[in-house]
Amino acid sequence: MSKILIQEAKKYESEGNVSQAIISFKKALQLEPENYIIQLELGNLCASNKQFEEAAGYFRRCLYQFKDNIEIKNALCFSLTSFGNEYYLESNFQLSEACFEEVLEYEKNNWVYYYNLANTQDKLNKISKAYENYQKAIQLNPNDADLWNNNGNSERKLGYLDKALISYENALKIKPSLFHALAHLTHQKQHMCNWHDIDKYFQKICSVVNTNAEALISPFAFVANPLSSSQDQLICANQWTQNHFKDRPFKKEKWKQKNKVRIGYLSSDFKLHPLYFLIRDVIRYHNRDIFDIYAYDASPHENTNERNTLISLFDFYRDISSLNDEKAISLINNDEIDIFIDLTGYTNNSRAFIAPQLKNTTTINWLGYPGSMGLTQEKPLYDFILADDFIIPENDEKYYAESILRLPFAYQPNIENRYQLNHKNRQDYGIPSDAFVYCAFNQSFKITEFIFKAWLTLLEKYPKSILWLTESNSWATNNLKNYAERHGINSERIIFAKRVPNEEHIARHALADIYLDTLPYNAHTSASDALAMNIPIVTLKGKTFPSRVAGSLLHSLNLDDLITEDIESYIKCASKLTEDSTYRQDITRRLTEAKATSPNFKPQLFVKTLENIYQKLI
Repeated sequence: MSKILIQEAKKYESEGNVSQAIISFKKALQLEPENYIIQLELGNLCASNKQFEEAAGYFRRCLYQFKDNIEIKNALCFSLTSFGNEYYLESNFQLSEACFEEVLEYEKNNWVYYYNLANTQDKLNKISKAYENYQKAIQLNPNDADLWNNNGNSERKLGYLDKALISYENALKIKPSLFHALAHLTHQKQHMCNWHDIDKYFQKICSVVNTNAEALISPFAFVANPLSSSQDQLICANQWTQNHFKDRPFKKEKWKQKNKVRIGYLSSDFKLHPLYFLIRDVIRYHNRDIFDIYAYDASPHENTNERNTLISLFDFYRDISSLNDEKAISLINNDEIDIFIDLTGYTNNSRAFIAPQLKNTTTINWLGYPGSMGLTQEKPLYDFILADDFIIPENDEKYYAESILRLPFAYQPNIENRYQLNHKNRQDYGIPSDAFVYCAFNQSFKITEFIFKAWLTLLEKYPKSILWLTESNSWATNNLKNYAERHGINSERIIFAKRVPNEEHIARHALADIYLDTLPYNAHTSASDALAMNIPIVTLKGKTFPSRVAGSLLHSLNLDDLITEDIESYIKCASKLTEDSTYRQDITRRLTEAKATSPNFKPQLFVKTLENIYQKLI
């Protein structure tokens, strides 16, 4: 009987009817379960029919019987790799990892298998393991540009920034057109305050964005490029969007009206992150008589008070961190969300391509990413961007794919009751008690040579002043100190603030006199931290979204005299605050009074206006 079934299966196979051939072979195998020839036939047919997991089962049993058979081993490795890749594309990274780990049990000398495993472990946030496997892949094949680039990414995440630079440079030596490696290299140099030849890199990236539509330049890294304009940044976002998302399958309509408006907030930063100190009270104070508030959480899980508090404030919580986009879209559509707000955009762990596939949902880009999310097929990826008149002047609307929703005050909210008490004094932080303290607690990548020179000018002008910066990494610390010394400033006058709990960090602002802002990427949450502690901010207004955030907050507080137009007026404003204590005290008084009624520091007022905007969209 089994012979008849085998003949039948081969007939189907010769006719190209693979599915029917598999059925017949399976029937034959039931009659002869120890027949490994039938199992091999089934393995080959399943593999050709892209049933790779099933194929692997047959090849695995055959290899157990014929341990030295190279062809069976290769067929098994091929099947495991194929469905490992399928799991990867489905964002089922744990099963993908298991596949590639098994492949390496059979073949330890193939660099691709280590590379695939490392890519999967990177997605699982197993960065040390990923790095170990990238290194094994490089030992077997040091001539692949993408491998060096991904190895550099793991080194960056592990804090090996000097090694990351070398990896990106190696990638570019092998493939000069690997432009995302160039973007990574440049952004890491920014983090390290390594400004040697950096303008050359900035110019190259701007040129690539404007001449190569296929270049994969990260929009988030690009907005920190001092040479990029709002127009350049839109072009970059358009290219990123069109390269990663080409389809827009659903026609935008609206869900049928329900008892309450359903608002969904998406973020990869529902954790101990600056976002918490902006958004917590927006979620808290939403009017539950009118709105149901949903969380779509793509964040890495962590057990912190901030994460637990934030999650508890939502009416409905959905963990999409392990779901691929297709499953997340199905979940959100089933929830019939009316308005969907992306609080992450193109920053880390972006899930930006969920939004355009939501069936009947209005989508908004807000707070996480300081710029446009771009167009695809001449349609905006997001329907709206939430901003204000200062952040996006009317003449700049053409540089945004989205329609502009304008708040009548600064677009950035804040939580109330920020920490005020600090029992430490200046000496506890190594600051002379009689010094005039300029602080700038931005991340190091925001510090440009252009702005640092201005800070050194102030240190030279006022010998009793010191500069208090965030300690980001050892390379930035050393590079900034060495730069100061080369320009005649004692590096001991630059003090680096160690990382401390957030409540202490915010409270220690009170020990400073002035906050000096950065350009082209302003202080964002850090600006609110300073203003919350009544510290005047001197900002230099730029022409792009991220270069106008501090100005937006100051303008909303009627402190436009702290918003400067050029580097000379920036230094002049800081000098006036330094020299004229009466003026500085008056600024502090005006700041304190403005905050008492400002929606940006009174979240209940902020939310009422925000909800009015939401309701007009329904």
